[in-house]
Amino acid sequence: MREFSIDLAAEQISDQRTKDYFQEVLGSFINGNYRSAVVMLWSVVVADFVYKLQALRDLYQDATAISILDAIEAKQVANPTSPEWEPFLLEEINSRTHLLEAADYQHLVNLQKLRHLSAHPVLSGSHLLFAPNKETTRSLIRNALEAVLLKPPIFSKKIVGEFVSDIAAKKELLPDQKALKQYLNAKYFGNLHASVEQELLKALWKFCFRVSNPDADANRSINTRALYLLYERHPTELRQFIVQNAVYFSEVAPNGAPLTALIEFLSDCPALFGALTDAARVPLTTFANTHVNLLAPSSFISPSFSDHIATVSSLPYAQLRELSDENWKKLIAKGAETGQVQQVYGLGTKIYCGSLAFGSADSHFARFISPHIAEFDSERLNQILVGIEGNNQTYWRGRARIDHPRIAERVAVVGNIDLAAYPHFTGSLPTTE
Repeated sequence: MREFSIDLAAEQISDQRTKDYFQEVLGSFINGNYRSAVVMLWSVVVADFVYKLQALRDLYQDATAISILDAIEAKQVANPTSPEWEPFLLEEINSRTHLLEAADYQHLVNLQKLRHLSAHPVLSGSHLLFAPNKETTRSLIRNALEAVLLKPPIFSKKIVGEFVSDIAAKKELLPDQKALKQYLNAKYFGNLHASVEQELLKALWKFCFRVSNPDADANRSINTRALYLLYERHPTELRQFIVQNAVYFSEVAPNGAPLTALIEFLSDCPALFGALTDAARVPLTTFANTHVNLLAPSSFISPSFSDHIATVSSLPYAQLRELSDENWKKLIAKGAETGQVQQVYGLGTKIYCGSLAFGSADSHFARFISPHIAEFDSERLNQILVGIEGNNQTYWRGRARIDHPRIAERVAVVGNIDLAAYPHFTGSLPTTE
């Protein structure tokens, strides 16, 4: 892991005024003036707190920020020369906002105490002024950066409203997961602490899977994509949080777009299905079984992926032929991941061999057979040969003379299959003279 760099972190400070003031801290530290660095560091932290509150007041009319600013202003007016408002500000930030984790707060309390010792003589000691060493000073600087200075003002409030409004407004500019991930990492995720992360997880879950209204429907896709990126950062911890709050997370919409979105999400995060209660699992399972394109990505409802493919394959052809390219590709990927790809090829073979017209047979071969025929094992080859032999819509079609030689080529490679047992298939091959 790369060692923490104060210089690099200083360039990422959110507020330009804070960044400028921090240069004095950095200069004192580099020159070995550790006492001065600690004294100035506390002042920079206090100033940055005020800047964040002012931004929340001016940009968002945040009631908590306004209240805290009014309180510290009253203290300053009452006693202009007293610094008592500074530790008061820290206590208010800690108790009334979402900026600080418990460890952050303790680090800043320690900074305030060491700042006091560095700035004020202690007559009972052998040295009048406390002299922090380099390691202590560096630790204080790092903690201050990570706890406060690197965070934007929105982390001082409940960020859900700002977060969802922001990504909704920018969804056209964030068309893929790479772009969205880069944006969220830069603006939100870089300094997202556990309590805020959990709050955001709950809110996004609600908007994605529990609510159906014009606003939620319009932004469900971008919210679900953001939810996945949030979850994948700390899947173990966030799954445990979902388990501990299973009642909340199991309250989902009864059907429609929210349940469809939940199926898509769980197809990428299948371990979460077991974290939910039957209040979610039962309606989700019932809903998934209503259509092949809901069932196909829902392998999480089956004991194993092998069982899942068997369930999908048992659907009638009228449903199987509606399997989308996207879900077919997902099944192939999952099959390769679990060592069951031949079983997935068998599903594609069933769809091709069930074709009811020449045109659909052409399309099904191109989609389900052609990209994978070079990987078919002997069982899959026998399956497709038997299927072709029983369906004249496959062996009488014009493109059979182009497509079926590829099957014959694979048979020659795998061996142990007598094509003479399949006269309709061999009759569909071009004659050689």
